[in-house]
Amino acid sequence: EVHPKRSLPPFGRPLKRSTAARDGRPRVVLLSDTFTSHNEPSVAHAVVLVLEALGYSVGVETVSDLGRAAISMGNLEHAVRDANAMLDRLKPLIEDDTIEALLIAEPSCLSAVCDDWADLKLSHDAKLIDRLIAKAALPETFVDRFWDRHPNRPVPKAINGQIVLHGHCHQKALWGEATSSAIFERLYPGQVRTLQTGCCGMAGSFGYATHRYELSMKIGEQALFPSVRALSPDDVLIAPGTSCRHQILDGTSKHALHPIEALARLISV
Repeated sequence: EVHPKRSLPPFGRPLKRSTAARDGRPRVVLLSDTFTSHNEPSVAHAVVLVLEALGYSVGVETVSDLGRAAISMGNLEHAVRDANAMLDRLKPLIEDDTIEALLIAEPSCLSAVCDDWADLKLSHDAKLIDRLIAKAALPETFVDRFWDRHPNRPVPKAINGQIVLHGHCHQKALWGEATSSAIFERLYPGQVRTLQTGCCGMAGSFGYATHRYELSMKIGEQALFPSVRALSPDDVLIAPGTSCRHQILDGTSKHALHPIEALARLISV
């Protein structure tokens, strides 16, 4: 049962796009997870906008949540079926050496692939999973990691405030928050701040349940909500996790952006 004070994620029209064209530009593909496809398609549009501005041919492949929800609920049988089905579909992209990256916008879905899939008893060769992991990245991480070799490098717009990041728990545990903040530190040196926060309190479906709603809000009030309320109007709040952005909205009425959405607004195209 969902607590009556909890807002529900909106539904949007998924971004429909073909495979990245072979037109001489380097090729990347967004693996548009469940949340990016059906709740926040604006994130998918931002990925395409930014990567095309950088000179890439961008394809979009609609995928599942890559087993994240099933894993979080302990339904490993479902997660294994989902992972095997996704590997069947993605194998041509994984093995295509002309595709430079497979981008996953939601950190929890990326962590399912890069961390959990290796522990599941999948029917595919581990080398295929390793190749997927080698190509997989958050879009903002890819933008920063290969900044010096992008065909184009748009000029960032000046900002008066700071870029303020709340990192995702999976991101903090596996790769560090710099996987989202580094590109902004590159473009806006001295204007980037990472909030010293723990879990936002939402944690997937945890914060929706009636019997856990108050606890979820108390967790948010420990550090995240007061930090968000203290931001200046000129600050740009970014949070790569869809659950985190939802929790920030419910707890503070503030809209956080996915880092790639912020980049889409801040670069001149």
